[in-house]
Amino acid sequence: MNRFFKFFAERHLLAILITLMILLLGYNTLRTIRRDMFPDVDFGEMFVNTRYPGASPEDVELNVTNKIEEQLKEVTGIKTMTSVSMENISFIDVILDADVKDPDKVKTEIRDAVDRVTDLPEEVTDAPLVTELKTTIFPVIEVGIAGDLPYAELREIARQLEKKLINVSGVSSVTKFGYFAREIQIEVSPEAIGKYQIPLYEIIAAVQARNIRSTGGSFESYTSEKNLVTLAQFDDPMEVENVIVRSTFEGPLVRIKDLAVVKDDFEDPKVFSRLNGRTAISFLVNKQESADAIRTVDAIKKLIERERERLPEEVDVLLTDDFSRYVRNRFSVVQTNGIIGLAFVLIVLGIFLNFRVAFWVAMGIPVSLMGVVFLLPAFGAYLDAISLAAMIMVIGIIVDDGIIIAENIQKYRERGIPPLKAAVQGIQEVYGPVLTTILTTFIAFAPLFLMTGILGKFVFVIPLVISLALFISLIEATVALPSHLIMGLPGEGCKPGNPMIR
Repeated sequence: MNRFFKFFAERHLLAILITLMILLLGYNTLRTIRRDMFPDVDFGEMFVNTRYPGASPEDVELNVTNKIEEQLKEVTGIKTMTSVSMENISFIDVILDADVKDPDKVKTEIRDAVDRVTDLPEEVTDAPLVTELKTTIFPVIEVGIAGDLPYAELREIARQLEKKLINVSGVSSVTKFGYFAREIQIEVSPEAIGKYQIPLYEIIAAVQARNIRSTGGSFESYTSEKNLVTLAQFDDPMEVENVIVRSTFEGPLVRIKDLAVVKDDFEDPKVFSRLNGRTAISFLVNKQESADAIRTVDAIKKLIERERERLPEEVDVLLTDDFSRYVRNRFSVVQTNGIIGLAFVLIVLGIFLNFRVAFWVAMGIPVSLMGVVFLLPAFGAYLDAISLAAMIMVIGIIVDDGIIIAENIQKYRERGIPPLKAAVQGIQEVYGPVLTTILTTFIAFAPLFLMTGILGKFVFVIPLVISLALFISLIEATVALPSHLIMGLPGEGCKPGNPMIR
């Protein structure tokens, strides 16, 4: 080991390049690395939601829930399956076996099993919705639009804004509140249908028969084949007023407008959205699984700033529930702790040793943290609240080996030993205890790698960050630090060939 330490100790330029390389690689990764609230944890849980409008809980269970459960029972790898049948809704919670080797394959089989259910009631117009429980897809901010405008105009502004929000980089979906669906309401007059003796089902059938688009077959000849398509959809929804309900050769045509009042309106609200006490249309913006929470929110805020300049003065765009602030706070805490750590190391070591030695020892903090940032993506991890908390924990540990090595080298230099020889002897003497300290700290956190279950998935990043920081600090303290310290030790220079260092 003596030749190894001497090789690096006498090459000051190489030590500088190693330190700069780690710092620059870490900084470059920091500009692009994903930042999120929680680590990427798959809970191994899926939900199957099915809407059955107008059905009682008993009908939902018999006609929807039981049929889906029968198909799901054929899937291997399911631990438990819990279902709830309520009015209009069927909800099935599927939990995967924690010991299954290929969870993605089981999830695919679950989706295929749900798709095999084809005999659901006619009233079930939407296919069952199968979703996964994950930590990576969550809302990052809520955008609201409020203004003293008619609801139709405000809704049109919200519709245009929704399209732009969806196109923002990092946004996966938008959940709308206070955004009511447009409805063409036909309010039939009891007196009119009594006068014309027309039942309600005849009015419904007339509207359905008028608003259609379908393929009716094809015309074939010796040279060509042409499809026959029926195009009878409404160009304007208010055209429903002129739909003929009944016609005879002897009497007048009876149209919808003769039997009912047609209104272009919106559905009855089920959820009201208010922001700052004002009725609003709000959008809960969900980020993509691999998107950076901070960059996504910043992109949304830039879009909102541009839109505010174009919108009427009566319209306000409000932002609330910015979840990225939690990630920003964690970064702020790490930055503050790092600065405080650097300051204390400089002050304490400056008192007992000298300022230049204190500076290079303190540099172990940013070097180790930047090295962790650079290596995290290689292990499939990123910066989240837990990994940042682990960095805060390890800040006080990563300078210990540097302090021991620097103090021992300083001790030999004070005895009159030449700088290079003092560096080599100093590190050679304490390398074993320093390595033992690093290994014992690593062993203390290593059992966290073996934790199973959901908690194990969450805490996995803690021992990973601490282990990476410890070993990077060990490399920096043994390879680069002695060369840095030689230049700061009192006495002559350390160029190879100088008689003082032989």
